[in-house]
Amino acid sequence: MLTEQQRSRIRACCKDEQDFTTVLEIIEAERRKLEHSKTDFFSEVGHELRTPLTTIQGTLALLAKEVAGPLPDKAREMVEQAIKDSIRLRDLINYFIDLQRLQSGSAEFRLQPVDLYRLLDQALTNLRPFAARRQIRLALDENSPRVRVEADPDRLAQVISNLLSNAIKFSPSASTITAEIGRSGAAGRFSISDQGPGIPPEIQQRVFRRFVKADTGEQRQAGGSGLGLSICKAIVEGLNGRIWFTTAVGSGTTFHVELPAATPHPAPAPERKAAAHDPSP
Repeated sequence: MLTEQQRSRIRACCKDEQDFTTVLEIIEAERRKLEHSKTDFFSEVGHELRTPLTTIQGTLALLAKEVAGPLPDKAREMVEQAIKDSIRLRDLINYFIDLQRLQSGSAEFRLQPVDLYRLLDQALTNLRPFAARRQIRLALDENSPRVRVEADPDRLAQVISNLLSNAIKFSPSASTITAEIGRSGAAGRFSISDQGPGIPPEIQQRVFRRFVKADTGEQRQAGGSGLGLSICKAIVEGLNGRIWFTTAVGSGTTFHVELPAATPHPAPAPERKAAAHDPSP
């Protein structure tokens, strides 16, 4: 996107409005070509990286199973750490490629009516074992209304999973993460609240950018690629929605996602009986 200053400079170099419009169309066409080239490049690089990485993961898995012979305790620890690092690298590659597709507009969305309550309930169920290891309780407000939004269910499930995983990583043991559903005018909304340390003021303006992570204390130890929230934002905006957060240092963070409400299906027309034939003249 051109800034107003850039547009003004281009306009000053054009002889008339038609010339200015033509130049903008050429710039936009070139921008799209560059975006497609960049997406293709990252997809190709991702494929080239994933192929040897798959081989490395397979070899490490065989070593961990002691197929090549018993391992000393120290060697087993090293292999287990290498497996964890290879999984993290695989996820990072997949995240980065996915983000490039989303931001270039080449990702496809299959829109359909989605029941927010059902989708959140399923996501909470899937992540409860992960949360239980840290003694964290996941709860869905049972008084939440049943709201349907227009969305891609798989992509929206990815957003919910990312937000919940982040909340779990940054929450203290024995705390509760709560999901709530509501309405906002002609839109549906859900919120995920944790009782963690909050987002530091110095990164609040950049939290949805790529590779932005808190770099202090427990927040550094939580790890992560720094791409999850960028992907969430790209998906939500691709679904014509918006995402934002409220936070207080030391008191937790709430992420809110708002999406267009699903269009109600028109009620079927009542069946009409065929008129009875009157045999009388």
